[in-house]
This record gives sequence, C-alpha cells and structure tokens, in this order.
Amino acid sequence: MRRTTTTPQGDLYKHQNDLPPLPVPKLAHTLDLYKESIKPLYPYGEKDEEFIKYAKIIDEFATGTQGSGLQSKLERFAADKRNWLAAFWDNYAYLDYRDPVSPFVSYFFSHRDANTAVGKDQLLKSASLTRKVLEFMETVEHETLEPELIKGAPFCMESFKWMFSNCRVPGESRDYNLVYDGSKNRFMIVISNGHIYKLQTHDDATDSILPFNALYYGLAEVLKDSEARGPNETPVGVLTSSNRDEWFSNYQKLNEISIVNKVNFEDIFKSSFVLCLDDCLPNTIEAKSRNCWHGNGLNRWFDKPLQFFVARNGSSGFLGEHSKMDGTPTLRMNDWLVGEMYKLDIDGNVAKPTTVPAIRQINFEINNEISEAIKTETETFNETVNSLDIKTWQYFGLGKDDIKAFNCSPDSFVQMLIQLAYYKYTGTLRPTYESASTRKYFRGRTETNRSVSSEALQFVKDWENPSVPVQEKLKSFRAALKSHGNYIKLASSGLGVDRHLFGLKQMIGESDEDSEVIKQFFDNPIFSYSQYWYLSTSQLSSENFNGYGWSPVVPEGLGLAYMINRKWLHINITNYKENPFGLKVDEMAYFLTLSVQELAEALRKETVKAKL
Repeated sequence: MRRTTTTPQGDLYKHQNDLPPLPVPKLAHTLDLYKESIKPLYPYGEKDEEFIKYAKIIDEFATGTQGSGLQSKLERFAADKRNWLAAFWDNYAYLDYRDPVSPFVSYFFSHRDANTAVGKDQLLKSASLTRKVLEFMETVEHETLEPELIKGAPFCMESFKWMFSNCRVPGESRDYNLVYDGSKNRFMIVISNGHIYKLQTHDDATDSILPFNALYYGLAEVLKDSEARGPNETPVGVLTSSNRDEWFSNYQKLNEISIVNKVNFEDIFKSSFVLCLDDCLPNTIEAKSRNCWHGNGLNRWFDKPLQFFVARNGSSGFLGEHSKMDGTPTLRMNDWLVGEMYKLDIDGNVAKPTTVPAIRQINFEINNEISEAIKTETETFNETVNSLDIKTWQYFGLGKDDIKAFNCSPDSFVQMLIQLAYYKYTGTLRPTYESASTRKYFRGRTETNRSVSSEALQFVKDWENPSVPVQEKLKSFRAALKSHGNYIKLASSGLGVDRHLFGLKQMIGESDEDSEVIKQFFDNPIFSYSQYWYLSTSQLSSENFNGYGWSPVVPEGLGLAYMINRKWLHINITNYKENPFGLKVDEMAYFLTLSVQELAEALRKETVKAKL
C-alpha cells in the first residue's frame, strides 16, 4: 500500500474506522432468497419438477450438517476480518482472470462534447484535462476530497488510495498491483503515435502543479516529437492487450533483455496516470465510445487504472482498469473534471512558459521475438475488437424527473425496461447481473442484484398479453419494481445471494469434497446457469458523459451499461457479432425504444387519471 508523504489536511478517510464490517448473511436467509431467485429460470417456475427436486436439496443443505458446517467455517474465517470477501474477491474476480483486460474487463466513459476551443482543440483539451486530473489528485493526496455519504451513511473511500501512481502487473497465473507514493513521483505518461513519454507534472522546488501553459507546451513537444518520428512500428503497449499469461511471458522477456526495460516499466508503474493523444477523428457516439473502450491497441497501456484519451477533434474519454477500483470513484473524478474543464476560458493563444516540463521518451529495447509478439498481438487485438459490436441507445423523451413523477424508482424502471425489451426480442428472460454497491462497509465493493424475479417474469408476460387490461399490466409492472427494489436493498446491505454462496464454496475442504449434499447443491446445473450472466448491467449516471460501457461477459450475452439523467436515458449495448442466439445490437435498441414508448404512454395516462 502506498504511504504518501504529503501531509493530510482534510477528512477524506475520517469515517474509515467507523465503517461496519461486511456481514456474513444467515444461511437460511441466503438459501430462501436463492430459491426465490431461481424459480423464474425454470420453465414451470415453482411447479417445475426439476425445481421441486432441487428445492429439496437446498433444504437439506440448509438444515443438515453440510451447509451449517460451511457456514460455521465462513463465520470463523470472518470473525477477525472487517471484510471477509476482500480476502478472495480481487483475486477471483480480476487478478486470476487470464483473458485480456481490454476489451473484456475494463470499463469506459466518453466525455460530452463542447463547442468551445477547449472542447475541439486536441492540445487545449489535453492540457485542460491534465490540469484538472492533477487538481483532483491533489485533493486525494491532501485528503481534502469530501467523503461520500449516501442518505447520511458514509461510504468506504479506500479505493481512492489505489487511484493514482498504481499499476496492474502481469504475474504467473495471477496478476498483482503495485502502488507508489505519488508525492515522490511527480510525472505522468503520455502516449502519442505509439511512442511513450514521461512528462513532469509538478514544480521541483515548490511541489505545486505546473501551470496550464507549461503543461500545454510540454504536451505540444510530445506531439511534435511523436509526429516527427512517425508511427511506432513496435509499440510495446499493445502487449498489455494480450492474454495475461502471454503478457507475463513477454514482460519477463523484456526485463531479461535489458536493465533499461526494467527502468521503463518502473516509470510507467509509478506514473500518476496515462494520457493518450490519439490520431483519429471519432464523430459518432459509437466511434467515440469505441475509441475509449479499446482504440486500436497501439496507443495504450491497458494496465493503468486511469487512462485518458484525447483525439484530434478534441473528443475525450477514459478507460478504467478494474482490479482495484469499481466505477463509482472514477465516475466522481470524471464527472467533476469534465464540468471543471469546460469552465476554462482558454483560446488558442497560450503564453509560452518560462520553463517547459522535463520530458523523457521511454524506449524499450526489444529483440526479434518481442517484435514478432507485438505483430501477433496487434493482429489478435484487431480480430477481437472487430468481433464485438456496439450500439448507443439514447432516449430524450424520458428521464429521471419523469420516472420519479410516475412514482417509480428510476433504477428499477430501467431494469424492467431492459427485461421487457429482451422479452419482446427473445420471448424469454435470462439471468441478469446488476451491480449493487456495498461501499457502506469497510472495503466494500459490489454484490449481485439478480434482476430476474417471478414478479419480473409475470410483468413481461402480462405486458405482452393483449387480453390483459392496461391497469393490470401496470399493477404487474409495479410489483416487479417493488421486487427489484427489495432485492437491491438487500444486495447493497451485503445480504444478496452470490457473494455469500461464493464464500461458502471457498470454505469447502478435503473433508467436504465427498459430501453428496454439497456436490448436489453446488453442481446442480441451475447453480451455474443462474450465475451465467446473459445480461450484464450496471448504472453510473452523469450529464457530463455521452458514453459509458463495457463488453458482454458471455458469448451469448449483452453488455448493457446505462445512465439515468434528468431528461434522457442512455444504454450502451455491446455483444459479439457472431453469437449463438443471433442477437443484434441494433435490434435490441429497437425493442428498447418500443418498450420505453409503451411504458411511458401507459404511465402518463395513469398519472393523468390519478389527477382527475
């Protein structure tokens, strides 16, 4: 863990010692909730013969020595820990994962555009963005950033310690993170034309952030130098797009080639963040989103938790490496910096500074084997990203204000909108993941909200049944909203199904492996099916973004990242172009529009009647 030498001046971490530990739910609670969550996944629900058989196994697991034994082990394991899940989760969910982090794990934000000099000029935007990121970093270092409170309850701020001067590093079978004292490493990494540069960010004498004009001219020098050199034919950064085992192998080889490479890696790891100056002109929202989501892989370092992009036309965005941070801390940073950046009244006449920041080009020494690996990974990356499709669905006829006026939870509304659209499209509902924040607990990250419920299934069936009166359809809709809201409250309180079942599974020892009840409970097909996320969803909302998303998590699936803003809705839809169900992102967008129009019309009529 980083130990910063900057003197704390604020209260960023003042609630950390008061945060409650993550609870271990009662076994009976979890298994009852689990049973309810799988009912709608069977063709005949609770009357399905397979469900009845499995329900008996669940009951035996709950009341017998096998389930209670695992529960006791987990409770003992958790007894001296403030977060029992943290001991497993980062490794299981992220660092053990061997597929490429981009495009499969990392998440992106595309910043809104502005018709100003800062909004449209690459260097003005880059210098403005850099300055604002550094100002945000200063509030984290000095701990003057306000701690977050939700309904008066403090949120864990631990992840901010991993935000700057941190990097994921490839390891054998498992990656790890290195985090450094940012106050001793006053520089950032800039990548342009595939060339990597180390750029000074603070005054050596005063340790103050360099003024805007110094940052501007430093970035201008980087851009000028990279253009003079032409595109880097062997950009080492593309290796960070590899399968993690491949990247680990090449990382080791690069370290063996030269001590220079070790120094280069250390500089990248220690840097505050990465800024990529991209030689492209993304104009559509999909093009802007794709540039943030993955780009061409040649002008990136995917292992950094904070990576920003500015294209030739000023289009900007962010990509977050996920292993130590979820989206809420970086949402806060990006939302703030975009708003602040566009307040700057700057034109193209930037005064030349008295001193230009120090710049060092980072040149890796490579051999033929590494050169071939770069070519291979470039081809593989292009094939991978070209296999994925993206569609940005934005609806300006409805927003959070309208949804609240309908007396609906905005998040539950969008979740049921997604279920209705998917049902219209496919004629069924399938397991759906929604991220629920557990940051009310120490080192809390996420729990799964299982959005498909018996009430959700009844709602979509009723809605599509022409013989059901509109009043009854809306009754079913509101029952589905209530069910969803109840589950997400439990999940946010650490009382969902998935993390607890995961914890119980980690407690299985040699003495348990021959237990038929344990085998029948965990090996039942519905256990894995109910965690096979055909729809991967999450909400992070900002008026300062025009894009936000990630990849689908299974070959048949959809990635559905959504924003609920005051006057408009946004859902980023991703999938594999070739998928077993033949799903198309454009067609899913069509059914979202159809569904939201039907829901809005019915709810508006209901609201009018209620006022009469």
